Amino acid sequence: MVTGTLPAAVDYVNIPLATGFDYPVGKPDSKGYYKARGFWPNGHLGEDWNGRGGGNTDLGDPVTAIGDGIVVQSRDLRMGWGNVVIIRHVFKDKTKKIRFIDSLYGHLNERTVVLNQRIKKGQKIGTIGTNHGMYIAHLHFEIRKNISIGMHRSRFAKTYANYYSPSSFINSNRQCPTAEELYAVPVNTFAPYPGSNTVSKKTRIGTNTIKKSPPTQTLKIPIPKARTTNNPISEKPRLFSSLISPPKLSPKVNDVIRGKKNQPSFNPSSVDRPEPKKRIGLLSRLRSRFSKESKPRSNRGPRGLFPRRR
Repeated sequence: MVTGTLPAAVDYVNIPLATGFDYPVGKPDSKGYYKARGFWPNGHLGEDWNGRGGGNTDLGDPVTAIGDGIVVQSRDLRMGWGNVVIIRHVFKDKTKKIRFIDSLYGHLNERTVVLNQRIKKGQKIGTIGTNHGMYIAHLHFEIRKNISIGMHRSRFAKTYANYYSPSSFINSNRQCPTAEELYAVPVNTFAPYPGSNTVSKKTRIGTNTIKKSPPTQTLKIPIPKARTTNNPISEKPRLFSSLISPPKLSPKVNDVIRGKKNQPSFNPSSVDRPEPKKRIGLLSRLRSRFSKESKPRSNRGPRGLFPRRR
């Protein structure tokens, strides 16, 4: 995972120390709001705050800065974020050591601050929103130890090494040691995020880019090599050439074809057929059966499998 080291090209701005931190809704003690979803490492890295009326009753309610600082991001990121404001704070902890944190306010309906604007504690920075209708109205709120995360959360460990539990941090730092001098705070510490810079588009036809020749300033559209033909009239397609000239056969196949041609043709009339049986009528069959020349019935053998008992 990426550590909290700052990039090489970083600017610094002198701002006063934060005197303490309050809740971002229902200032200073979140009156009229409740925490609908809490913080847990490797899961939900912030807190979701809703109005006690439920639903979208808190849509458009003011969101305020938790402490003095400077705006390091104010953008509509769309996707799963919507309008996002990130404020950077510098403060002294209980051991009087200088610390930097980022407070993030997501899914805003509108933003009322701009980049590099200096902010006071309790100042309105936007209103509760729905991320353009994606969610029920609520505020997604994060506090980060690592000021290099920006919107690239997947590049950093989702643990207490980079994040604070927001409510625990606020409750532990309601009042901070103060000082009159200003402190240099690093800014421009975020890596570029999709949508920040306009992407130049090139006009393309198929896979070939349209180019403009410098001398004539006319469009030159390259033609693919597969479409060009050297002599289309003289060359015939293979399909038609195979139909016009039959394929060459081997000598054995030619001999078989000649042998079949030399065989005599089959004549059905030349075949000897057996003489048809003469049909005998019913009267003739009866006469032949009961004539004197026929064998007497009594001398015949018994019918069936077993002889008849007498």
